[in-house]
Amino acid sequence: MKSKYDIIIIGAGAGGLGVAIGMAKFGFSVLLAEKDRNNFGGECLNSGCIPSKALLHVAGQIHGGRQATAYGPSLTGTADLSKVWAYVHRKQAAIRAHESAEYLEREEGIDTVIGTAKFTGPQSIAVNGQRFSAPRLLVATGSKPRYLPIPGLEKVAYYTNENLFHMPELPGRLLVIGGGNIGLEMSQAFQRLGSQVTVLERHDRILAKERPEVAALVQQRLEGEGVRFLTQTSVAAFSDAHTAELESAQTEEKSLSFDAVLLAAGREIKYDALELEAAKVKTDERGWPLLDDFLRSQSNKRIAFAGDAAHNLLFSHAAELHTTVLLTNYFTPSPFKKKFKTDHFSWVTFTDPEVATFGLSEEELKKRGKAYEKLDFSFEADDRAVAADYEYGRLILFTAKNALNPRNGKILGGTIVAPQAGEMIQELIMARQQGLGVGAIFNKTYPYPTQSRVSKIALVEKFSGSIAPWIKKLMRLLYH
Repeated sequence: MKSKYDIIIIGAGAGGLGVAIGMAKFGFSVLLAEKDRNNFGGECLNSGCIPSKALLHVAGQIHGGRQATAYGPSLTGTADLSKVWAYVHRKQAAIRAHESAEYLEREEGIDTVIGTAKFTGPQSIAVNGQRFSAPRLLVATGSKPRYLPIPGLEKVAYYTNENLFHMPELPGRLLVIGGGNIGLEMSQAFQRLGSQVTVLERHDRILAKERPEVAALVQQRLEGEGVRFLTQTSVAAFSDAHTAELESAQTEEKSLSFDAVLLAAGREIKYDALELEAAKVKTDERGWPLLDDFLRSQSNKRIAFAGDAAHNLLFSHAAELHTTVLLTNYFTPSPFKKKFKTDHFSWVTFTDPEVATFGLSEEELKKRGKAYEKLDFSFEADDRAVAADYEYGRLILFTAKNALNPRNGKILGGTIVAPQAGEMIQELIMARQQGLGVGAIFNKTYPYPTQSRVSKIALVEKFSGSIAPWIKKLMRLLYH
């Protein structure tokens, strides 16, 4: 293996792979360093997006079978967890086939080295005692589930997303600590598989990144399936392998029994093993690298950061956004480089119903002093929602005020709560990214009764009720 490359990338997760493959396709020599041969594909493939969505798929099928009993069929019992994991691991293997070290070397021409990388200088690293250098380097080392130092945790059968998908048996009672997207997705999945799930959230509500009314709707739906929620509640200690001592402002319960615990209280980003100081990368008080607007180290512009290691958006698809910015800027003169911005970013919580959010929040719009209009539409009168039993769905949309053409203010952001909300919101995301006004949706003819048609119905209802009297008089005059 040679020692000099055009670019060195540390970490074979979504951020590292995106840049590595992109640079290799442009004809550059690439070295990809990954500490664990089994970790190619990163958290998303190995312990995040893919196994969790495969699990949600199976759980959804089981839940659908139970719902079908209202129409005659019967379904009893709980899931066989070994068969569930067999399905999950089979789907991971299918994707891993084109994200392995062997595949990248054979098909993409990327050199790989397995071992812990550490910086030895501003443009060099060492792996297993061998030194490598390049004019540019990228750190994409990801994050880890946050460990909670709860007294007595060592007594407990506890899991994080890293080992959850190898749980040996389905717990009768699952305690989930954390009411974010990971905690909720897994809570609903295990409740549907047959566990009795209790979610603890130390704040006063779940889904802190979403609007309160959105979080309340999701909680109501999950409670309808049997998931129990205790907000403003945390575990003070585990007194034994099956008992949690509680601190709570919501319940008078002092303890809670369980069979297994899932820790889903956020992520941690560690850089210790990299020895960033050797690369002249300055850090803040947390040990996080100080980055500029282009995802580069402020003190060493030749080193960039992507994925969770960029510590801005802890989503797998954020790495795709990072990749786009980095690959563009590698070939762009300084005055024209593209800044990293999150104005068009979107995310989905894959519960049932899904929560899909994009663009600028109402808080951000107020902060920027931007004039906007808010649309809050219930799906209770939407034909598809009525037919498919999700009248509880909701669309919240923010559009820019447009004095010249009130019906064509630009789309700024919003949220959909509904089954398949992540698919329904895609055209709104596109409209936001392309700077389109609501007229692009208002004037579109949708196949009836597609789910995404609800966006048009909501806009028609909004604007048909706001036609000024003088416009009505003018239209009558023109008609006659």
